[in-house]
Amino acid sequence: MTDKQRPSPDSTSADLERVAQAGDDSASTEQRLPLVVLGEMVIMPHMTIPLQVPQGKSYRAMERAWDEDREVLLIFVREGELEGYKSSQPQQLPPIGVIARLEEFAKLPDGTARVILEGLHRAHIAGAVQITPFYRVRCTPVFDPDVEGMEIEALMDNVKQQVDEFVDHLGEVPQEAVQFVHRIERPGHLADIVTWGPAFDFKDRLEILNTLDPTERLRKANMVLARQLELLKLRAKIQQDTKEVLDQSQREYFLREQMRVIRRELGEDDESDDPIDELRRKINEMDAPEYVKSQALHEVKRLAQQGMNSPEAGVIRTYLDWLINLPWAEEHHPEISIVEAQKVLDEDHYGLEKVKERILEYLAVRKLAGNKMRSPILCFVGPPGVGKTSLGRSIARALGRQFIRTSLGGVRDEAEIRGHRRTYIGAMPGRVIQGIKSVKSNSPVYVLDEVDKVGADFRGDPTSALLEVLDPEQNSTFSDHYLEIPFDLSKVIFIATANQLEPIPGPLRDRMEIIEIGGYTEDEKLEIARGFLIPKQREFHGLQPEQLQISAGAILKLIREYTREAGVRNLEREIASLCRKVARKVAAAADAGEDAASVSYTIDEADIATYLGPERFTFGLAEERDEVGVATGVAWTSTGGDILSIEVLPVKGKGGLQLTGQLGDVMKESAQAAVSYVRYRASELGIDPNYFEEHNIHIHIPEGAVPKDGPSAGITLTTALISAMTGKPVRRDVAMTGEVTLRGKVLGIGGLKEKTLAAHRAGIRTFILPKENAKDIVELPEKVRKDLNLIPVSSMDEVLRVALAQAGAEAQHAAVAAAAQPAVAPVR
Repeated sequence: MTDKQRPSPDSTSADLERVAQAGDDSASTEQRLPLVVLGEMVIMPHMTIPLQVPQGKSYRAMERAWDEDREVLLIFVREGELEGYKSSQPQQLPPIGVIARLEEFAKLPDGTARVILEGLHRAHIAGAVQITPFYRVRCTPVFDPDVEGMEIEALMDNVKQQVDEFVDHLGEVPQEAVQFVHRIERPGHLADIVTWGPAFDFKDRLEILNTLDPTERLRKANMVLARQLELLKLRAKIQQDTKEVLDQSQREYFLREQMRVIRRELGEDDESDDPIDELRRKINEMDAPEYVKSQALHEVKRLAQQGMNSPEAGVIRTYLDWLINLPWAEEHHPEISIVEAQKVLDEDHYGLEKVKERILEYLAVRKLAGNKMRSPILCFVGPPGVGKTSLGRSIARALGRQFIRTSLGGVRDEAEIRGHRRTYIGAMPGRVIQGIKSVKSNSPVYVLDEVDKVGADFRGDPTSALLEVLDPEQNSTFSDHYLEIPFDLSKVIFIATANQLEPIPGPLRDRMEIIEIGGYTEDEKLEIARGFLIPKQREFHGLQPEQLQISAGAILKLIREYTREAGVRNLEREIASLCRKVARKVAAAADAGEDAASVSYTIDEADIATYLGPERFTFGLAEERDEVGVATGVAWTSTGGDILSIEVLPVKGKGGLQLTGQLGDVMKESAQAAVSYVRYRASELGIDPNYFEEHNIHIHIPEGAVPKDGPSAGITLTTALISAMTGKPVRRDVAMTGEVTLRGKVLGIGGLKEKTLAAHRAGIRTFILPKENAKDIVELPEKVRKDLNLIPVSSMDEVLRVALAQAGAEAQHAAVAAAAQPAVAPVR
């Protein structure tokens, strides 16, 4: 036997003989490792354990090991012996330890460290070579020899069977752990792993650690498991005897129930005093399907058997309350009046003609088809503040139904939709069932707000649960995890709202009919403010119409210089701010003894700055004059459209291309395509062929803190590049959008309505768009079509004839004349 295999002094003669037989197969060299003392937590080889270590010698030992080869030697002593290892006096070291690897060593703010240790193999401890500032010891690794035979195989099978029996009694061990034990093929490894179970105490684990022979080690583990299994069986017998005693108390409960029935027959007891009978009466009076009553009566029977004072009584009573109070019965609603519905929609919303038309079509079909109609799920998609949620409220008012709104923004737990199972403490149904119970109607108008902002994490994906809720073919038997019985959602009119369509998963989007709601024009905002927002805010702030008047010029100033949005939400906030300031003046006048009813304020355009301070946005064109190398583009965002200036600056250099402004990958590729196109057409455009080798090109899009991406700025980038290289300025009253190819073709884009609205708000007069989008012009608001000179183009040559200032008026007139011809979108 070599020194590298030396066993502990406490090992048996059989251990010594078996290790000697291992020969050179387990040969190892002596190591000098930092020592870590862990108390009674025994970490066997092949185990990975997280720990939190306080300051001390063991902390310093692991800190040094982390900087070296990350290996330490672990020893295990009783809690009373730990203090001795913290002193500067040498201590008697145990014969056997475990070499472990530090997988993690993270220092914490409280001075401790979070570590993860992985046991590698046993080691014989020869002695200490250092005591301060931490122990360092000499040790020799000891490896298990390979052992085989039928006896070993039978012993391993017996231990694995004992583990299975132990798990059956405990019922708290994950199946993955049991399967891992069954996959172990080496006896020593099996013995080490099973010692981590609750059947082993510190003394047992230490004895198995010090046993070097793997076969003997497994025999000892087998004996400990057998002893603990006998204790478990004895404990189970004691519990069975206790149950029989409890059954006797249950018998007494039934006898008391019989006595109560006898007293009731004699007229000495009032049935209404019994909560069980009261629940039965309510269930029998329910207007609900038979399967609901059957489930409720079954729960009442459980409650009667367990007693009102049992721990389960509160859970059962809560469940029964939900079943009794849910609206199960079919409801009858007044006949739908299309004329009345249109009146309600017009009262609540200005504009949105396409949306109103689709809603009225939906109501008309529902009126004619009745219950035969499978309700399509409408999804309103548009920027914030355009009236998506209020449209749902108007539909409910037009139909005479209850209205529910549930915000799904930030919801990440599937149980928020389906509910929690009753096995959990504090379980309750999901939001859908909660909303229906709150309005006591099973056919309300249910708005699922912000459906595009639903998240997903380890608790599940709520959008998967929404698939059943929003599928007309499935929601008639919707099963909430809490109720565990079907609830019919087919009579509910579900309406979803979203700001963007892209984040909604495809399967969920497929179950909904998408209705896009664009932003409002300036005139529409003016009418909405006059007819809806100002009267609403006046009433909210306690003002009479004669006490506050806001002129049309003042409203336009608010729209142009104090808000920049697709909807009217910020406009309403500014109007509310005006109302608050006037309300303060009226209240002050009343305090001074004046007649509040006679106080009147009229706010004109010139008064806005006095009330709200300087304007927040600049209205008008993005540039003050025609600039070289600067072109005006348009962008589509989740809050509507916006204009952006694209700047190009060539400087002396070696042909480099620099892109700034927080551009996305697609926009960067568009810029590279634009540069390639200009280089290809350089001679035709009058650009020196050596220009690109002698200049660096810097492309910048201002507002660098805002991320930008997409291909629709392609023609804007190309125009700005050509302007910068030819010295021809770009017209400041021209905005453009379109994707460009390497051949100079202009491809179609999305979000045309939002982009043209943004250009219209900014005072743009000429708008260049791809010819493929010419068919979408009819969808634009009439005001936009009237005020903007919309020019469809199919190539960069057409763009340059309109956009470059030196192209001349004749070229522009020719482009306008060409745009007036019928546009046929190419098939792509």
